[in-house]
Amino acid sequence: MQKIRKERAVLGLFVVGLLALSTSAFAEEQTGSTSFWEKTKVTGQFNTSYVWNFNNPPLGVGNALRVFDVPHNDFNFNLAEIAIENSPVDWAKFRLDLNYGEDVAAVDVLKGGVIGVDEFGIQQVYAELTAPVGKGLTFKIGHFVTQTGYEVIESAYNLNTSRSLLFGFAIPFTHTGVLMTYPFTDNFSASLGVVNGWDVVGDNNKGKTILAQLTYKPIDTLFLALQGTFGPEQAASDGNLRGLVDFVGTWTPNDQWIVGVNFDLGKEEGIGGTGFANWWGGALYVHYKPFDFFGLTLRGEGFQDDGSRLLAGANTTYLEGTLTSHFYLGDGWEIRGEFRHDHADRALFTRSNGTTRRFQDTVSAEVVYAF
Repeated sequence: MQKIRKERAVLGLFVVGLLALSTSAFAEEQTGSTSFWEKTKVTGQFNTSYVWNFNNPPLGVGNALRVFDVPHNDFNFNLAEIAIENSPVDWAKFRLDLNYGEDVAAVDVLKGGVIGVDEFGIQQVYAELTAPVGKGLTFKIGHFVTQTGYEVIESAYNLNTSRSLLFGFAIPFTHTGVLMTYPFTDNFSASLGVVNGWDVVGDNNKGKTILAQLTYKPIDTLFLALQGTFGPEQAASDGNLRGLVDFVGTWTPNDQWIVGVNFDLGKEEGIGGTGFANWWGGALYVHYKPFDFFGLTLRGEGFQDDGSRLLAGANTTYLEGTLTSHFYLGDGWEIRGEFRHDHADRALFTRSNGTTRRFQDTVSAEVVYAF
């Protein structure tokens, strides 16, 4: 109860802060000075969906191996987001991402990746300051989304409706701390940061986690990134370390094609007493848009886990294949239809009679809007 009161107080302060900024902006406009909103960029997205599982699992069981699309035979108001980015001067920027929807509560329960209460949350809130060092050394300070992974929390910025296994279980969602980035050239940059850990606002131990990233864009159509994290993540334990290496590549040869790859390798000490946790996986994305109004995305991935990331027992191999159709309506609106097949080398998908099998098939429909 005390934690909820504290979170509500934090959210209340941010609301008051936004009202104060709006009042200041109005005053600036009345006096004819540069408007607050002229220095502010506002973006956002909205998505709602319906999912059917052909296993027809019992009420309360839902779709296994999913992050946000867990409920079966259910209409979901997933996420509405408003992101406010203000740059009062060239060397300083402030960003605040406000979220509302069922996905916020899912992230809170699964990972604690947002500052939130029920369905309302703050996904990101940070300041970004650039020091006049060489090409510009940037410091991001606050609560921000992770650098790892090919996919993101917001559906509108992904190629599929459902999230990958790698996104849901191999990587973190957010961090709280400081991240430094320096562009050595126009095509190559590096980042180094210190944060409280994976998906926590306040730290759960006395240790800190290191973030690192290298990005390289050898040609305009190819982007490569190698990143990782290293540090203690277990509550009240400073000695058991978790390491993650993540690789992302995107090739966009033209306006019709996008090819993406993602690979993750993770290891953690102190799992199951004195044992080690090991997980690794890879995903391939192929997006084809033959017409302005229509596109298709195929995703295939495999994930090997010893039972530490997915609570399904030791040494389990998971496979999934997803085909997503995109109907672009214009002005940021899109309708998606998706078929997904999940498979495991052990029976863990529940059917309507309570028995389990090694696979599940789902179909979903989604409406997406982004601005």
